[in-house]
Amino acid sequence: MSRQKTNRQAFGSVRQLPSGRWQARYPDPAGRPMNAPATFPTKREAQDHIAGVRADRMRGTYRDHRAGLQPFGPYAAEWVANGGTRGRLAAKTQALYEDLLAGPLAGLHDRALSAITPADVRAWYTRTRKTLQKAVKNRPGATGEARLRQAYSLLRTILNAAVKDRLISENPCQIEGAGQVNDPERPYLSPEHLAAIVGAMPEKWHLPIRVAFGAHLRVGELEALQRGDYSNGAVRVERQRIYVRGQGIITPTKTGEARTVVLPPSIAAEVEAHLASTTGFPKSPMFPRRDGEAITGNALSHAWRKAARGIGLGQFHVHDLRHAGLTLAAQAGGTTRELMARAGHRTARAALIYQHAAEERNAVLAERMDLVGAVRVESVRGADRMLR
Repeated sequence: MSRQKTNRQAFGSVRQLPSGRWQARYPDPAGRPMNAPATFPTKREAQDHIAGVRADRMRGTYRDHRAGLQPFGPYAAEWVANGGTRGRLAAKTQALYEDLLAGPLAGLHDRALSAITPADVRAWYTRTRKTLQKAVKNRPGATGEARLRQAYSLLRTILNAAVKDRLISENPCQIEGAGQVNDPERPYLSPEHLAAIVGAMPEKWHLPIRVAFGAHLRVGELEALQRGDYSNGAVRVERQRIYVRGQGIITPTKTGEARTVVLPPSIAAEVEAHLASTTGFPKSPMFPRRDGEAITGNALSHAWRKAARGIGLGQFHVHDLRHAGLTLAAQAGGTTRELMARAGHRTARAALIYQHAAEERNAVLAERMDLVGAVRVESVRGADRMLR
């Protein structure tokens, strides 16, 4: 059987331009004629380009270079409006992304996706860092780095989506280390330090803080607790209060899943006494203000900072309550799965952090035990020598 040679020009055509360069033409996916994205110095290179396009079409890997002419701004806005990579964004996250697009990323809105190069991204990154540093220069401790990290991370994520949509061939966000969170590990809030801070706070905050510690609550989850969430020594954590552009709204928990956390008996007894001595409906706030509305995380944080700084423990934040409670649970022998259930974590990674902290704390305790034991042994030996 004779084999017919494939004519690669049957798929397209080439012609020489007055400049001497060669132009390649071939049908687009809809069958309409289109030009290659660039011209070629030789006829052979133009023919090879046509052959490559044809092969990509057959493999299903073809990318129409014209698709990348879409401006970044409209593409990014549509990506956010459609829920990002997973098709759903939390209200707070969507508001953050919209603010970043309107702020640090505004200068890229009119740029075609395919026209954004790694050099462009580096120039934008340097320029934006200077702008953000200038904007926060009068705010003590502020650097603008967190905002820059958020903006770069969003830009990289959106351009990754453009790669998957075959609008661009590769992601131009290639700055090493940019967009990564490098927050230092928070200091360990010991029960002794916690007791000291709570003791320096007004009494109205004592029980809310102990509940947050014992149930490993996020501040927003503490705000959203209702009287009916407590039953038989445990609290049901179903919701949180978040703030979007200053407006507080109630949403499901951060992971979208509810959890039941058994409180330490001493704290459970305090909650029962609190509920028995106050009135309200099951959906009333567990910890209300004088006007009947729920306490706010802002007021709690303010009271905490004032008390902590007043006794020389300003390094601790109210958000350290959750970390401290989970670390203590790990020290008490909690397994990874048990810590995940109590904290509401989806993956084991976060739970392992608390177990690691517990291991470090256990090592400190062991060293102290060894030291105390050595002192006692020497005392016994000394007494024994005296008897002799």
